[in-house]
Amino acid sequence: MRPVVCSILCLFAAAIAEGQDPAIRDRPNGPQPLHPPIPYDLIEARIVANMARLGLDRATAEPERSDFEQIRFPLTEARNAPTFRGHVVTNYVDHDAYGPGLLRDYQCGQRTYDFASGYDHAGTDYVASTFQELSTEEGWMEVVAAAGGVIIDRHDGEPDRNAPGRSGSLASNYVIIRHDDGMEVFYYHLALNSVLQREIGDRVEAGEYLGRAASSGTSSEPHLHFQMHHPALFQRIVDPYGGPCSNGPDTIWQHQHSYADPAITGIFSHDAAPVRPNQYGSPESPNFEQAFEPGAEVFASIFVRDLDPDGVVSTVILDPAGNSVATDTLNGSTYPVIASARSVFSYTLPGNAPGGTWRIRTTFAGDIRERAFYVAREPEPGARAAAAVLPGSRSVQAGNPATVFATVVNSSNVAAEGCWIGPGAPFDGQFRYRQTDPATNVPIAEENVIFDIPAGGVRSFVLSLTPAASAVAESYDLPLRYKCDNGDAANMISGVNSILLSFGPTPVPDIIAIAITPSGDGILRVADENSASAFATAVSNVGAAGTLTVRPVARGEAASMRLRICETDPGTGACLAQASETISRAFASLETASFAVFARAQGEAVGFSPANTRIRLIAEDAGGTVRGSTSVAVRTD
Repeated sequence: MRPVVCSILCLFAAAIAEGQDPAIRDRPNGPQPLHPPIPYDLIEARIVANMARLGLDRATAEPERSDFEQIRFPLTEARNAPTFRGHVVTNYVDHDAYGPGLLRDYQCGQRTYDFASGYDHAGTDYVASTFQELSTEEGWMEVVAAAGGVIIDRHDGEPDRNAPGRSGSLASNYVIIRHDDGMEVFYYHLALNSVLQREIGDRVEAGEYLGRAASSGTSSEPHLHFQMHHPALFQRIVDPYGGPCSNGPDTIWQHQHSYADPAITGIFSHDAAPVRPNQYGSPESPNFEQAFEPGAEVFASIFVRDLDPDGVVSTVILDPAGNSVATDTLNGSTYPVIASARSVFSYTLPGNAPGGTWRIRTTFAGDIRERAFYVAREPEPGARAAAAVLPGSRSVQAGNPATVFATVVNSSNVAAEGCWIGPGAPFDGQFRYRQTDPATNVPIAEENVIFDIPAGGVRSFVLSLTPAASAVAESYDLPLRYKCDNGDAANMISGVNSILLSFGPTPVPDIIAIAITPSGDGILRVADENSASAFATAVSNVGAAGTLTVRPVARGEAASMRLRICETDPGTGACLAQASETISRAFASLETASFAVFARAQGEAVGFSPANTRIRLIAEDAGGTVRGSTSVAVRTD
């Protein structure tokens, strides 16, 4: 047995032999060009022709930045992705029109690039954060629409691994969407045959799948190039990030992550030192393995992003009893990187190593993540996870925790093992989960510990999200990932297992809302396409006092229904006034109230699609920020 672990420096010889940089400097600080200039003139001609054919006018009125619709994050991890955070930002928009080599991103830094030809980087590059060849092959990074709009151009059929030195076309696979506010948005470098099968002129909604991030169009790493234009603006390029050197200080994101966004992006176990070359396109050998026999050497790799000179990445290997058997530390002051770093170390299991689930636990910049490996056993594949969150929204002052309860179900006939929960999009703050006793809601485990779910079983958790003191979000629907080693992640369903978050610098109302359908199962059943039904909602304001407007909204096929709301007597359930489309009222701190929502079908059947066809009750302030929300599925029987 080797009594101590070996840091990545111990792998120096092996790394050199296999072409891997032993200094773990994936993305050094400074400009890092990823792709040649995009042929905008050719694409512009296509856009103009397509919009003319569709009868769409390009925006001509010059907007204020505050006029733009706030957008959601354009990436999500695929259900099969084992990564915690699938991307790292390597380049922002270059706001310095001079050059070459004169750079200014939205924070007045130099995290961008330009070319001697006069091209200034005009978008944001979101790069695959861990094993890049595998990310492309398996489609780990899925691209989604940042807002609703109309497809005004799309292209597919180009090779998607066009790293420098590989043959292939300079043309890229892409989708361009005209948002409802007139913005024209590029989603570039998509994978071959991954582009959504929709026609130019078709509508897509926010969060809808567009393709997978790859390297079509020749780029040095697989990534999404996300770029926003507004045809009525002189410069045309719109940077969604608000800052002192951007188009303006106001962000266009529902939630703008921090400029440096440190996080653990992946933890993996291997049966040999993994080869993840710095040059994309060179051979990559992850050597993944999660099942080991006593006496075997276990390699662990830890990937992080935005490791600054003062950052420290601490990792410990824990045996099934929770005893620490090995540690590793990656110090940012030794290896200064700005965007991406990795550490590899190994531990040799003793010959009498106990069988069971072992854990690799890493802490970095307030982020805590675990992954499992297994000794003398292996999980059986086929676990199926589903999840729900209650309440579905929280609204807090930044710096204070927002807590919700989550239930995770394993509907398969095999145990779900090595499971974890994490944000599915950027969150500027700390995320924690703890398993709870379902009878008492009292935590019974440490923070962010992996867990198992027996076949057909259920686990309950309390989730805590504490936004950074400077963080801001307005009606931010944060998706959550519920992933186990032996199965795909649970489907991410807005209003079911996501959290609608709002936070900022001042105390605000925080409405906790619970909906109850007549059947008690969260499904509102309407007898037929000409009938009506209703559900009840109880609310409590656990935040500051404020005046809010309460209204029901529908999505999917439920949008055809006529919705009304009334406040009710909490004792009898009777309406206190005639039902209307909205109710505006003042809520005192700690005040409770109850409402009834009536849904009438308008001659159209509403099919059962609980992920997409829902009625949501929202409470929003005068600025339109949601301060409380709950939802039910709806169908006509």
